[in-house]
Parts: sequence; structure tokens; C-alpha cells
Amino acid sequence: MLSTLLLIGGILFSNVAYSDFLPTNNLYLEDSLESASNVTEEQFNQIIDQAIEIYAPIIAEHGKNLRFNRLWDNATVNANASQSGDTWTVNMYGGLARRPEVTPDGFALVVCHELGHHLGGFPAKSWAAYEGQSDYFATQSCGRLLWSNQTLSEMETLPDYPQGLCDVTYFGEGVSRLQLCYREMLAGYSLGNLLGTLGGTKVSYTSPDLSVVTRTNSKHPTGQCRLDTYMRGAICKVEFNTDLIPQTEKEAVKTSCHVSNNDEVGTRPTCWWKAKLKARITSQ
Repeated sequence: MLSTLLLIGGILFSNVAYSDFLPTNNLYLEDSLESASNVTEEQFNQIIDQAIEIYAPIIAEHGKNLRFNRLWDNATVNANASQSGDTWTVNMYGGLARRPEVTPDGFALVVCHELGHHLGGFPAKSWAAYEGQSDYFATQSCGRLLWSNQTLSEMETLPDYPQGLCDVTYFGEGVSRLQLCYREMLAGYSLGNLLGTLGGTKVSYTSPDLSVVTRTNSKHPTGQCRLDTYMRGAICKVEFNTDLIPQTEKEAVKTSCHVSNNDEVGTRPTCWWKAKLKARITSQ
């Protein structure tokens, strides 16, 4: 009885999982360990290993411990994060990795999204960055760290429009920087396809969600809006400062693209984000 009460108390007074990568779904019914998938169990573990190698020291600098739970045999098509005491946890499920829409790089971006809940900061509820902010963190920061030292011998062809965004943004910065942007665009589209499947819609690089929210959305944006967010993060040239977990919009301005910096590209899309700080007025 006492152990049961202690367990219940531990659940009540710890910061349990804040939100899942996807809304609640029944896609697990389509999962099978025997199904062919783009992500193998070996790749599943390799991607998590790389994330731990990079982010465990970063999180240790914040005085916390990073733990990944590798749930390859679990059919759940999702991922989530939690905090309890000094331990920051990420749960990654095989059901998500085995989805036909998910590529290895798409899976890596989900890992990044969950790390973004811990590190992405404002806008956030309690410790956990909002879903849109975690998506933005995935390409504006995490993907760059995961892939910055990797060379690619070949890559899937990227359509003209997103490739053009990368080419203009990173003109003159070398082939490796362009390829990094291309890679984030492709990974974001992989997840956009999954999100579209869940919502019964199709996503497109060239058909952004033009809606404008009246207040920042803390929940899951639409699939198209989330693809737009991955794309914006990929072309934000401001480097995220992993030493800082921004708690306010003023702090977030220092480590992201924002209208108050007069940034013309790479800002969070208005389909989930409502900026409170205004654009700066500069003299001509």
C-alpha cells in the first residue's frame, strides 16, 4: 500500500509527458515488426546514439541528465518527452519509425522535436516548448548539429522551390551548407506526409498555410503549417544558442529569426505563431 502511494505521489509531483509529437491516433493498428520500412532498427538506434552524443553534454550544462527510452517493439506511432527531477526523458517508438512516410532523416527530426520540448523554450507551457516551437527548433537548431559534420554522396532530388529557398539563403556559403538546408527540407517533407496522412490532407512545399492566428497555438498545428515551420527553421540564419533556454519572447529574439529584428525570412509562420513584439523601425 505504501509503495502504491509513493508511486502515485511520484506521478502527481513529477512533470510527466507534456504532449505527443502527434495527436492521439490509431495508426498503430497498421504496424507490424515484419513490415518493410525506410528506418531499420539499426538506424533507429544509430540516430538516437548520435543525438545522445551531441545533446547529453548540452543538457548536462543545464544541470540535467538526458535519457532516451528506445521502444522499437512498441507499435505506437508517436514520440514524447517528460521531465522528472533532474532527468529529461525522450521516448521514441518503433511504430513511428516504421511508418512508410518516415525516412531516417524524418525520424531524426522527430528526435529533434522532442529535444526541442526540453530546450526550445519560448513559447512554452511550464518546461515544455509548444509543438510549433519544437518543430522550429528541429530545423533551426537540432538538425544542423546532427548533420553538420556529415557528407552526403547522394541525396533525393529536392523540388525547385525549396531548393531555391536554400540557394538564395545560403548563397556563397559552400556546398555542404546548401546540402544541410536541402536535407532539412526533405526531412520536414517526410514528416509533413505523415502529418497529412493523419489529417486526411496532402501537404506541399508550394502551398503554405496562410492562416493568421489571433493568439499563439500551443497545440498541434495542421500538417501543412508544421511543414511550413520546418521550412522556415531551415532558412533561418540565426544560430540557436544552446546555452540559453529562452523564457520570454525578448530572449527568443536573440536566438531565432523574428520580425522585431526585421528578419524577412525564417520567422515562425503565422499559422501557429502570434508575435507580440513589433518590427523595429529603422532610419533610412
